[in-house]
Amino acid sequence: MRRQLSHLLLIIFHLQIYHTKILENCQFLKSFYDIHSNIFELNNNQTSLTVRPLYSLLNQSYSFMNQSLSIGIIYPFADTYLVPVPLVFQCSENKEIYAPNDCEFTMIDTRTDLSIRRTEPTRTTTVSLHFQEYSQSNTFPLRGAYFKQSKIALQNCRIIISNETFLISNLFNLQIEFEQTIGSQCHENCSHSQLYECSSLSKTCQCRTHTIEKYGHLCVDTELASNCSLTPERCRRLCNVQKQIHTNEIDHNCQCPLGTRRILSNNIYHCELPILSECDTNLSRITCPKNSICQDNRCISISIPIRVQQSILPLPILLIGLLIGSLFIIIILILGLLKMRSVKCVKFIHQEHVLSTAHSGNSSPATITRLSTVHSSSSPCSTLSSSSKSVKLSSTNKILEKYTKIDIFE
Repeated sequence: MRRQLSHLLLIIFHLQIYHTKILENCQFLKSFYDIHSNIFELNNNQTSLTVRPLYSLLNQSYSFMNQSLSIGIIYPFADTYLVPVPLVFQCSENKEIYAPNDCEFTMIDTRTDLSIRRTEPTRTTTVSLHFQEYSQSNTFPLRGAYFKQSKIALQNCRIIISNETFLISNLFNLQIEFEQTIGSQCHENCSHSQLYECSSLSKTCQCRTHTIEKYGHLCVDTELASNCSLTPERCRRLCNVQKQIHTNEIDHNCQCPLGTRRILSNNIYHCELPILSECDTNLSRITCPKNSICQDNRCISISIPIRVQQSILPLPILLIGLLIGSLFIIIILILGLLKMRSVKCVKFIHQEHVLSTAHSGNSSPATITRLSTVHSSSSPCSTLSSSSKSVKLSSTNKILEKYTKIDIFE
């Protein structure tokens, strides 16, 4: 029964070939794969393609519904890791570019004893892969397939264009080599030599230079270090607000320059400068703090206290105001001193009136004489008034003395 089924499939396949146009001398499209030369490497005849993908910084499973792909990135799928590989061919007959609808895939397994084991060819339909270029926000569709780390042979790839079927007769080889992460074993070199080097001491892969950032167990290129020129397919870029709004995706791996803070606001990461720091109105990716604006190349707060401070008059007018205020204070002090002096004079005149009143009563002459003496020595009033008052006191003393003598003789 199995033999009959296999014969039936061969008959169907040959009938399809009979009505199919055969394409010969086809190759991988060199101009496409050379754009990502650190991911793809072609041999001389352009029929063997080595793929060295990078692990994604986002350890999240890919969603077929709402996420675009990046070329050369490894994505977690359930309990395994796969890399989407676009398949693009060009044939020498007409220089047309083809993307196969399906191919026969054969897995090649190299054993430890260097023996090679091949699986039976399996015809697999390719899928539409929506890739997003790292330098652009728009996506473009390509056909390809998802692969594990393996060696694969492709043959009998079919292309259907306007109900016309083409068959590529060439045999192609794929070799998928996943990124060697920090600490993985190596002999002389590590994949992605721009990022990694093989330590001669530990024989493990380590980050090449201090400009390469360690991100978990990965060595990562950054926009601040090399402007993403080493591995543009996976690079920590500066937080771009407009790009996050356009793609409706949060860039969890974006970074901010030194001296700024990464702020998450309204599900968007942006870089924020400290208050009163230098700013650039043309650099939209770095903003001033909340409730502040970039004015005269400085982040100026627009809160109420700062607005009051900014509304202060110019410096000359301020100095004039201070001088007028100081003069006004001096005048008040002088008037206060004069008032205190007049109060003292009135106080001493009141004391003289008390002395004259005491004389009219039964006061002792010695007490009256002592009070009059203290008054004459401490009075701050005019000399003329003091002298006249002293004459009156002396005459009064004489009368008191007269009465005193009479009391003694008796």
